[in-house]
Amino acid sequence: MPKALAVALLLSACLPATARGFFFTSLDASSEPDSTWWAAAHACTFREDSSAELRLAAGLRMDSLLAFALTQEGDPVKALPTPPPGVLRVVSTDQKLVAYSFAVPQSGGSYRYFGMVHAQVGKATTLTRLTDTGSLDAQVSGDDGAWPGGLIYALGESTYRRTSRYVALMFRPHAREAQQKWIEPWVLGRPSAVAAGSTDLPRLPLYFGARIFSVKDFAGEHFTSPPKRLILRYAPEVSASLRFGKNGGEILVDEVAPMRHGRPGDFRTYGPTLAVDRLYFERGKWVLAPVENP
Repeated sequence: MPKALAVALLLSACLPATARGFFFTSLDASSEPDSTWWAAAHACTFREDSSAELRLAAGLRMDSLLAFALTQEGDPVKALPTPPPGVLRVVSTDQKLVAYSFAVPQSGGSYRYFGMVHAQVGKATTLTRLTDTGSLDAQVSGDDGAWPGGLIYALGESTYRRTSRYVALMFRPHAREAQQKWIEPWVLGRPSAVAAGSTDLPRLPLYFGARIFSVKDFAGEHFTSPPKRLILRYAPEVSASLRFGKNGGEILVDEVAPMRHGRPGDFRTYGPTLAVDRLYFERGKWVLAPVENP
């Protein structure tokens, strides 16, 4: 099937998907998703016959068509420069990985996440689909078959000992429980082989979570052993920022604390203070600097 036809099918699938509860996005590289953005993006009206099951079916179809369309382009950076409505497209800072992600609203204010990574590894172009497991824990590892799913809104690369180290910034909105943004380390494996004559792209094994944080306390959580990811949790009605600094070797994080009548550990009641934490990359580790005023 020609590439143009594959892309046309993908875009046509977005129309019923949007009507069933997806959202239009206008996120650019200089911004990040938060509760305000989410409310605006989620303003489209669900069809009267929309349900969690129908939205999930539409999401599965979009996921399949997105994967098919990406196989038609050999250069990941050139593929789908304008993503379909409802899909976030993020290019890594070294221009080697392109991540796609989108969320399907489910019952109870939660979401089902879909993702895939289109990459250039040496001379090989790879495509890896990510399977959402739903669980998110600071101490649990994952891989592309057991992905702690969310919206991928930034993907940075730092070099240590001539090896690229990737971290993604991710977001899980929630209508009732604490929202979550987090720093997710990515470890790349070696591309898999494909059968002779196959039109499939090789899979790039991806592993999530790594003990690369020299941090004992973060956003109201204390660690007795080094965490594999850092999670920022805060109330559904507020916004908090987690973003790369102008220097690619730093990450800026809004400090959060219990709001009025909130209790320590109840992250549904946490909100940003007027301080910003700074993480910087040093000798292969992310280190937490003293709190700075914005």
